[in-house]
Amino acid sequence: MTTRFYIKIFWQLLQEELVIYKSNFLDKIINLSIWVSCTAGIFGYIMPAFGLSANFGSFQLAGLIASAGLFEVFPSVMVLVKDFDGDRVIDYHLTLPIPSWMILLKKLVYYAINCFSLCLGVIPIGKLVLWHQFDLSKIAIFPFLTMAVLISVFYGALTLWLASKVVNITKIGNVWMRFIFPLWFLGGFQFSWKVLHSIFPSFAYANLLNPLTYVMEGMRATLLGQEGYLNVWYCMAALVLFIVLCWWQASTRLKARLDFV
Repeated sequence: MTTRFYIKIFWQLLQEELVIYKSNFLDKIINLSIWVSCTAGIFGYIMPAFGLSANFGSFQLAGLIASAGLFEVFPSVMVLVKDFDGDRVIDYHLTLPIPSWMILLKKLVYYAINCFSLCLGVIPIGKLVLWHQFDLSKIAIFPFLTMAVLISVFYGALTLWLASKVVNITKIGNVWMRFIFPLWFLGGFQFSWKVLHSIFPSFAYANLLNPLTYVMEGMRATLLGQEGYLNVWYCMAALVLFIVLCWWQASTRLKARLDFV
């Protein structure tokens, strides 16, 4: 089998996933618009009346852009685990004449495309809501796009890693409460790492083990400027490391679980 043949099958399988995604795209945009409008509107116009900085709306919007793909992780894990326990459509894909790791890579690429599109979708919605509070001229285009891609790939790898850890569909609720919510809420969605360090240094250093710290800090650095946030290039390097770790553990566990070679 040639590499070109493998790529052709890989692309056909990815297109199958994208057809399903296209059919749900409008619903995703509507849901995203409601979430971003409510959250950015409250933090941009109401919370400053309680003493928060006038720039907190744009700070929070950057966190929303970084978080958009994260909230696709849970339903994606649920679909995967349901398939593992039920119809096992993935077994058919594993019988195709391509390396088994390419099936998992196809899943990761699909999840990354999904997350990346939502990440970009938050920007125009947030701009409409916050208007002058969110300055588009501050966006560093190349670092932003690079960061958005890495975040999206990380969420894809995280999806596979979490799916590999769930024993069966009855345990799916643990994914949100034990993993996604703590990572997100403690990862700097409502605060920066440097502010946390000034208040609670030991917890700030421990929080460097949380991949969402680099997601939030890196995205804010590309959208709002580097000052006040962890270095964006360090954040990118950390995300690459977490992607490799998640991919390695997920592929190892799923290989044993799905019994593919």
